[in-house]
Amino acid sequence: MMTIHTSKGMEFPYVFVCMLNEGFFPSAQAKTPPEMEEERRLCYVGITRAKEKLYMTSAAYRVLVGK
Repeated sequence: MMTIHTSKGMEFPYVFVCMLNEGFFPSAQAKTPPEMEEERRLCYVGITRAKEKLYMTSAAYRVLVGK
């Protein structure tokens, strides 16, 4: 398991990109167009790491600690 940041330049047979929920990925901290563009680039990096199969997941319901 690794972050998308550390996967640049690598390929894997199977890739799981998790937490594709608004506010998590893309991050709620990305507010300006350049920041959103960086989030898009990171997503593209994650997608293109897969050689055979790509799994992309999101949660229909999420509980945050303290909320």
